[in-house]
Amino acid sequence: MNVFGTDGIRGKVGDHPMTVSFTSAFASAISAVLAPTGGKVVIGKDTRRSGYMFESSLESAFVASGLDVVLLGPLPSPAIAIYTKETDANFGIIISASHNSYEYNGIKIINSNGEKIDSQLENEIEKKLLDEPITKTSENIGKATRSADSRDMYESFLTNVFNHKRTLTNFKLVLDCSNGAAYKVAPSILSKLGAEIIPIACSPNGFNINKNCGSTNPENIINTVKALKADLGIALDGDADRILLIDENGKCLNGDQILYMLAMINKDKPNFNSKVVGTILTNSGLESSLNDQNIRLYRSDVGDKNVLDMMKKTGSIIGGETSGHIINSEYSPTGDGLLTALLILKDMVENNRKTEDLLSGLSLLHQFNENINIEGRSISESLIHEINNKASKMLEKGRVIIRVSGTEPIIRVTIESNDQDHFNHIFSYIESELNSNE
Repeated sequence: MNVFGTDGIRGKVGDHPMTVSFTSAFASAISAVLAPTGGKVVIGKDTRRSGYMFESSLESAFVASGLDVVLLGPLPSPAIAIYTKETDANFGIIISASHNSYEYNGIKIINSNGEKIDSQLENEIEKKLLDEPITKTSENIGKATRSADSRDMYESFLTNVFNHKRTLTNFKLVLDCSNGAAYKVAPSILSKLGAEIIPIACSPNGFNINKNCGSTNPENIINTVKALKADLGIALDGDADRILLIDENGKCLNGDQILYMLAMINKDKPNFNSKVVGTILTNSGLESSLNDQNIRLYRSDVGDKNVLDMMKKTGSIIGGETSGHIINSEYSPTGDGLLTALLILKDMVENNRKTEDLLSGLSLLHQFNENINIEGRSISESLIHEINNKASKMLEKGRVIIRVSGTEPIIRVTIESNDQDHFNHIFSYIESELNSNE
């Protein structure tokens, strides 16, 4: 029973695997693998209406398995990871479909260190799905409580990271929380540090998460930053593990640009080993620009879990994806949008620098990204590999990357080229080849 994608399980609510019956059985299987003799599990979620349903389903099954459950309510994914680690829980659960719209939801599992579980454990959990769900006797079941300090713990953690004599008093920040999990904690933290906050998309209603806002739809925050002459815009996604920045001129900065900024901030620090981790999608221009600074870029497969694995192998403290999942392993083993923003703001305060100063020396190739819907179709990896090779030969300079999404029924196409016409020609070829092989 293969249910895990690149980031836990995910799907449309009401369709397998995002049903109450399956998630209840899923919780039982998780318990059997990660805490067979009992223990404690932490459950947090974003602001989707369906999160309440899955929270109740998971809570019931975990208690039946003999686990004590701590419910955190709506909270950013990185905050859930920190709470799991700091309270010595056996594992944590994040109920979120990240950047997807409200129709979707998902379940991510993190270990006692706050890291995504590895594929071996995922395989063991999938095998346990064939077993009968666990219901222990009344004297052996667990209990459920609601946390009263999870948000305070996260605020304290981030405030200590910033920890500087100067505050953000002179900063005007536009903050887009995507009507998601950070809608309370993000404005609170930045306001307490002294910044003037202009919040947008901080009013979740259960259905508007990621809707025309956040890191996947930055048009509104771009216009707001320019109109209000703000110093910086911070755009998070639904569970706040992803970030885009908007500079004072309204230019949107993606994960590759943020990785470069963090590398420049850290390049003279003793704990930085001049290694940065990206993915197969990381812009080739970033690789060249880092090389000019005597910094080496390593590439992992797509997914923040894979980025972290490569960071461990190389000893790098900075890694991330173009989409804005940025990991600063000195502080946390997971992507954290607010943490990333504060590390950059801290440098801007300490060294009186702007984002353009931190981006000096970076030259990126233009990346075109398009999706091809394959719902109801099966496309073989061998066909994708064949089309990818042929398309790459059509490109004189740059790269072509074709891959199947691990979270949605789409094929993602990335083409690096500074020639729009060339991109159009190559993408049309890819699309026609895929459609002709249905």
